[in-house]
Amino acid sequence: MISFGTKYWLILLLAILGATLGVVVLLYFKNKANNELSKNQLRILITLRFLSFFLIAFLLLSPFLKNLKKITQNPIIIAAWDNSGSIVSTVDSVRVASEINQLKNKIENELGSSYSLINYLFGEETSLGERLDFTGKKSDYNELISTVHNNHFNENIGALIIAGDGIYNQGKNPANLTGEINFPVFTIGLGDTTGLVDSRIENIRVNRTSFSGNHFPVEIDAQFSKLKGQPLKLAVKQGDSELASIVITPPNNNYFYSRQFTLEAGAPGLKHYSVTIESVQNERNTKNNEAGFVINVLESKQKILILSDGPHPDIGAVKNTLDLQKTYEVSVFTEEPYPSNLSDFNLVILNQLPTSGKSLATIIKTAENSRIPILFIVGNKTFLPQLNMLAQGAQIVPLAGLAEEAQATLNPTFATFSLSEDFKEMLLKFPPLQAPFAEYTLDQAFTPLFYQKIKNIETAKPLIATGTLNGRKTGFIFGEGIWRWRLTNYYFNQNHARFNELTNQLIQYLALRENEDNFIVEFKPVYAEIDDVILNAELYNDAFEGITSEEINIKLQNTEGEEFNFTFDVSGEKYYLNAGHLPIGDYSFAAEVTIGNEIFSENGSFTIVPVNLENVQTRANHQVLYQLAVQSGGNFYLPAQVEDLIRELKSGRQLKISNYFQEMVNELLNFRWLFFVLLLLLSLEWFLKKFWGIY
Repeated sequence: MISFGTKYWLILLLAILGATLGVVVLLYFKNKANNELSKNQLRILITLRFLSFFLIAFLLLSPFLKNLKKITQNPIIIAAWDNSGSIVSTVDSVRVASEINQLKNKIENELGSSYSLINYLFGEETSLGERLDFTGKKSDYNELISTVHNNHFNENIGALIIAGDGIYNQGKNPANLTGEINFPVFTIGLGDTTGLVDSRIENIRVNRTSFSGNHFPVEIDAQFSKLKGQPLKLAVKQGDSELASIVITPPNNNYFYSRQFTLEAGAPGLKHYSVTIESVQNERNTKNNEAGFVINVLESKQKILILSDGPHPDIGAVKNTLDLQKTYEVSVFTEEPYPSNLSDFNLVILNQLPTSGKSLATIIKTAENSRIPILFIVGNKTFLPQLNMLAQGAQIVPLAGLAEEAQATLNPTFATFSLSEDFKEMLLKFPPLQAPFAEYTLDQAFTPLFYQKIKNIETAKPLIATGTLNGRKTGFIFGEGIWRWRLTNYYFNQNHARFNELTNQLIQYLALRENEDNFIVEFKPVYAEIDDVILNAELYNDAFEGITSEEINIKLQNTEGEEFNFTFDVSGEKYYLNAGHLPIGDYSFAAEVTIGNEIFSENGSFTIVPVNLENVQTRANHQVLYQLAVQSGGNFYLPAQVEDLIRELKSGRQLKISNYFQEMVNELLNFRWLFFVLLLLLSLEWFLKKFWGIY
């Protein structure tokens, strides 16, 4: 069927027909030179000229042909093999690996000859592959399903075979993935589901940065299986020195235990710690009895300046917490004159400032120029229009009314620093703060730590938020009354530990100034061995304007003296470096850049730690594999039942040929034969006129 690319093609086609007839009449009927031709000769030439001119004009209308093409797709079988370490975490790992490879070969031989069989290997990543080595550090079924879906979109997938142990420690629960697929999944349950005697470190929660002389908390989760009544010691060590310990006697055979220890940070530098649980004689998997963590202990005392419009219990609560830490020196001013020289301070806290009578524009401008972080505590005295004019990353547009009671709800995506589970439980008991009744707009560089919950309705309004604006950290507490949180903490626990935890984490993040010159390198003190080592850098000229015109080079060196040289890439208004995966160990770096005639350098250190997730949980979880299979329309099999799986797939109930029609569109201009037809018409007309002697 012929269609046209123009809207009024019929009118244009009639116009072309008329124009072509007009051209022919002028050339042959009005031309006296054609009187020598016979009527038949004239008719032949008229026909040739009409056809050639009409064909040229017709093609200018962009005609195209539409037709339906039948496409047949043979079914594809995708076999995905769990390549993670938990598969062979047994005493006889060589035998298990051999049996799995034999199983893989059998499926390939039986199904590969009749169908298109594609093999995937999955662990923390999913990739096409044939050779199993069981070196994956994590298990991510979600990544597998997404990769298969994306790589084979609109293809005829007859079945997905997943051979694994059902243990997942990254991504979604496999049983919840059936909504993302439209093909049956057949699962083969590998591994051992037998409950074994086992004590293991499940998780360690610790902030990666502390200050010299401070104390820091570390939370440890442990799991005990079939060890009822067996006393075991849980210990935290640094090298061979035991720093803290406790003896745990599980009251049942499936016991979960969580404990928080408080450790002293000690001297500056990267500090390696280990957590161990005693093993028993008949415990088969002892690799999960030990885990490590690293913190970066920073030097120097942090000077904190608190400015307030008169005394207030909120600043008393903050000061009392900071005074407990050896690394903070706190200065409080409750009336003017306020200090004009801020260069000695690491953080300025403004309590209910600016007010209608105190703009503090000069102090805030000085802090901006020196990139000194500011924490704003917004209260009833805060003059919101002035705060908005200062453009500190938050716009607060007041509505009718003065203030409203806002309880705190945790933002689960906040990742700037972490808070303990004990704090999260206490947060539910904290009384509301008096927050401005207003509309809040945060700069995209800010992330709320807490949202406002008003009259039991969770809102998107921030209550506490942090971020970095123009290379300077800034924080907001959008409400007054945090002193009540401190009292509530003491009322329930007879201590201020949870309030102190929040205050210390917030102040430590804001007061930590990685660099005070024109060159800043941002990095994590700890990277996992499976993660890319990513560093970011910022560069400023003398006016503290961000620039990206200079080249930044960096040299990494490990403890064995090996060096790795890189150059940062420019990404937007910052610099970015992805150094990829690096071997486990401690690293130091030296980065250097030249601005004009001045050389700036940055030094630091980080560590690459091993990942032991696959050895933490080694008991196979066939239940999730069964649910995934049944919910998707497939079946669950054990390795000994692989013949039944092959028989079911070959029966043809699942593997069907797929037919569909695809509309094909071809422009006539692309047909070469039309060019030769046109050339033939014009050439033949020219030849006949020449032959008949009318030229």
